[in-house]
Amino acid sequence: MRIFLFLAIVGLLIGCKDQDPELAKIGELEKQVETAPSAENTKALVDAYRQYIDTHPGEVEENADLLFKSASLQFHMNRLNGAVKALHEALRDYYPASKTPDNALLLATLYGDKLQNPIGASAVYEGFVEAFPDHPRSKGLRDSLLQGQPGLIAQIDSLRSRLYNDQTNRIDYEVANDFIGVCEIYGLLLPADQHTPDYLHEAAKTAGYIRSFPKALELYEWLYEKYPTHEKAAQALFMMGFTYDNEIKDIDKAKELYEAFIEKYPDNDFADDARFLLENLGKSDEEIISSFGNE
Repeated sequence: MRIFLFLAIVGLLIGCKDQDPELAKIGELEKQVETAPSAENTKALVDAYRQYIDTHPGEVEENADLLFKSASLQFHMNRLNGAVKALHEALRDYYPASKTPDNALLLATLYGDKLQNPIGASAVYEGFVEAFPDHPRSKGLRDSLLQGQPGLIAQIDSLRSRLYNDQTNRIDYEVANDFIGVCEIYGLLLPADQHTPDYLHEAAKTAGYIRSFPKALELYEWLYEKYPTHEKAAQALFMMGFTYDNEIKDIDKAKELYEAFIEKYPDNDFADDARFLLENLGKSDEEIISSFGNE
């Protein structure tokens, strides 16, 4: 009797899911794209995936699957940046999902086949076999593409050692971008690893050095949100405010972040700096210097 009751409940839950209007709309769009694909209905489907994910952030399995579908569509539409962004989101925000290995493998294919980025592809495969050693693809990767490779940490160390060009005494932008990308991949594939927060912090600083401020902000936010107890979390929040203040010139956002920092970390080494910067938001250097004489 209990088994029949259980099956009835499962059937009811499945029926409720099938009747979800948003998922029903997605299902209809998927049928249209499958039978008569066009740029218009494909974009509508990608937008529908996006809307569902935004309004159901707690749906880990569903969202990881929808992001895989979104990335696959954009892959075939040659919207490569959109595909990469979708896969990064899936790995960063929905890592526990069963779709994670597929998302990682698609990202490696995208880097290797479409973006001509062998360093990125190799990094994803290295992270994949470490994260999923028992996956059916892992042994083949270890025995072929990754045979003789030094490993992901060694790759990061090598890139770090080449960040600065000794002849020009300047940062090498190509190496810097590779370093940022590999650190990011490490965090996506190995989020629980002890090195991940430090690599994200290094990558964020490097992004700032090469004036890639949106990427720096993304990485600082990732570190702060995902690793709130790490020793670098406070500095990440401060640097978000500092970057909005001095580089993005978004005074309102900088104010919000400085205030959040002071409230959360009143005794931090950067707290006095945050208070000073907050008091002088929007002022020119001359105005700040002039204010010293009035004290």
